[in-house]
Amino acid sequence: MSENRGFLLIDKAPGSSSFALVKQLRALTKISRIGHTGTLDPFASGLLIFALGSYTRLCQFLELQDKEYEVVLKLGEQTETGDTEGKVVAVSENIPFQIDKETLREQILQVKSLVTPAYSAVKIKGKPAYSYARKGIKVELEKRPVHISKFEVTDYSFPYLSFSCKVSKGTYIRSLGELIAQLLGTVGHCVSLRRTAIGYLTVNQSYKIEDITKENFTSHFFPVEELFPDFEKLYLSEKELIFLSNGNPIPKSGNNNETILIFDYAGSLQGVAKRKDSILNPYINLKS
Repeated sequence: MSENRGFLLIDKAPGSSSFALVKQLRALTKISRIGHTGTLDPFASGLLIFALGSYTRLCQFLELQDKEYEVVLKLGEQTETGDTEGKVVAVSENIPFQIDKETLREQILQVKSLVTPAYSAVKIKGKPAYSYARKGIKVELEKRPVHISKFEVTDYSFPYLSFSCKVSKGTYIRSLGELIAQLLGTVGHCVSLRRTAIGYLTVNQSYKIEDITKENFTSHFFPVEELFPDFEKLYLSEKELIFLSNGNPIPKSGNNNETILIFDYAGSLQGVAKRKDSILNPYINLKS
């Protein structure tokens, strides 16, 4: 199996797009098949997980992980994009001098859905929402279900409110920022957004893109077993691997509906399987 497959944890700097980093990594590694597990807006910084080679097929598991952020919200000004990239579209002088942090926390933890931002990649009639917004076309934006498991106001220095949060997949922090401002009786937009964690992984485990070179990129790969600590790991014989890779189930006792990482005896990841009624069924074949 080629060594040019793996995961890179990158600390994105503000100002660059997630796709720009994909292009940069393609140029550095000469690997065309590169994906990531959750876009960060250009103004944002923090953790991005890039999958290289056949490991792009494992992104589906990481995309489901909760994400953590540190955010600074400016109260009193609303922008068309909900961040610093757009022009100001509303101003309010009704900015609180003090905030009841606990009340706000309780309100946010009860939020079950948020409106999708007009400037987002969510598809509407086959086109991304931002394509309509850039042309000044108003479209109906649906609310999306969210789960906010942690929220804390970390500082309030008028008119800037800093908070940290842990949210489910698909939560737009720009929308959350606007909701917070609304609950405080004003308007607002995000001026700083940093992703600090995805699931178990933190930005402290990542590298700057400047640290990655064509000579050293494989040495910066994050161990795949540590990316999925909750997954069972099975080591199979060559005969079993061939049988499984050809789409055939094999008997292996254990818990039902468990996602299992399949390794060869040398410790190389070969694929992913699912178990049902003590039968191991192939799910992802990394050789194909």
